[in-house]
Amino acid sequence: MAEYKVLFTGSVCSGKTTAIKSLSDIETVDTDTSVSDSAIRRKRKTTIAMDYGILDLKEDSRLHLYGTPGQERFKFMWELMMSDLVHDAEGLVLLVDNTRADPFKDIQFYIEEFRDFIVRRRLIIAVTHSDEQEFPDHHFYMNRLKEMGLFTTVLFIDARDPSSVLEVIKELLDHKEKGIDWEAMGERLEVNSTMPGAVKQDEVAQTEDISLMDAALNTRGIVGAIHLDDKREVLSSKIENPHNREILKAMVNLVSALEKKAGFLGHIEDLILCGKDQETLSVFVDEEQALGLCSDRELSINVVKQQAADLLQWSKE
Repeated sequence: MAEYKVLFTGSVCSGKTTAIKSLSDIETVDTDTSVSDSAIRRKRKTTIAMDYGILDLKEDSRLHLYGTPGQERFKFMWELMMSDLVHDAEGLVLLVDNTRADPFKDIQFYIEEFRDFIVRRRLIIAVTHSDEQEFPDHHFYMNRLKEMGLFTTVLFIDARDPSSVLEVIKELLDHKEKGIDWEAMGERLEVNSTMPGAVKQDEVAQTEDISLMDAALNTRGIVGAIHLDDKREVLSSKIENPHNREILKAMVNLVSALEKKAGFLGHIEDLILCGKDQETLSVFVDEEQALGLCSDRELSINVVKQQAADLLQWSKE
């Protein structure tokens, strides 16, 4: 029997788990647990190790579906999967959430992290959640990717729809595995999707809206947060220590001053103060907003940065 493999990756809430469930002929293996970080604004469960499913292509061929966790703090799983489980994969499917503030920042991040893996493999970018936010559209993606020097296939899909996700697999394998009845496979998957226990919803949370502040404080190790607008006026704040609040506001102003006085530094995205016996104070800025975080000394800077990036990417406030 011919055996193929494909690896799905992408940011939290991009649809990895849902896409694999939509395609799999078996009950998928997942390692979901309750969200304990900034992703709670979008979902209640998150993958912490991997997702796995199987898609039967023909009687004598099948495709193994692997999905990575989205967060950088589980990067060790990415490395383990690339070096062992999917070292012989046909390609990488990078799922991109179109509702993120800057989807191309996610593309750049994952391309860099998986650069060695995709050197000899096919890369397909699958854009999800375009039903919630239509722009950027396909034309915009292709132009931006061209500017980035990245030439690859971009598909817009609904991770909940088996036939839609199947287009990604067809693009990946149609030239290699001949004789697959894609139409019949799509019909079979549609039937499977209506059976008890099948995925009915996307992995995005369907419950009440959660504020940026509440999401920040949901993250283990984050003990305070402050959100500022483009004029650096405070939108909301949950910091018990008034000194920390003033320091974070001053750090945001310092970033603006540094960019003006030291233009050679370029855009400064973050500024972090790490005290030996005190909480770590961090600010993350862009043109439209700024976020300040107080975190325990034990929480790594990389984790703090990722949580801030997710909070700002989904910020609607």
